Amino acid sequence: MTNVDTILTDIARKQLRIETLVTRNSDSLDFHDVSVWGLRAALLCAFEAGRKAARVRPKAAVATGKIGTCYQAAIRIAYPDLVALCGDPQGGDGYKTEAEWLIRLPGGKIATIYNYKNSHVWSGDYPAVTEVTEWHIGGHRADVVDPLLEML
Repeated sequence: MTNVDTILTDIARKQLRIETLVTRNSDSLDFHDVSVWGLRAALLCAFEAGRKAARVRPKAAVATGKIGTCYQAAIRIAYPDLVALCGDPQGGDGYKTEAEWLIRLPGGKIATIYNYKNSHVWSGDYPAVTEVTEWHIGGHRADVVDPLLEML
């Protein structure tokens, strides 16, 4: 059972007195009479659980200053050339990104170089990350692009 399933089951038990959210293929076990105020209370609990989860930031991401960076520009460069210039990448999220470099620029600015939806983790139709040649540059503002390109 996933963490989400556990949270939803807990809400169903506490707010709606429904013991499980698992389908049991029985009308008497799978269908329940629920008051609108009970449903509202359950939905509010689920909403608050989602808000609370959204506020949690990974400690590593907070410590690096990466939180809040976003796309600023794109560059064309071969993966081996990026590795030669910046070292081995950090792993991406394993879904939209597969490789990422975090670069500290003069003045304490943070820039990232990352692939985005263009390698085989996003779609089997795309190449391995080592074959990617288009990379995104991320930062808190666009003023990271020129200093980063000068460094490269």
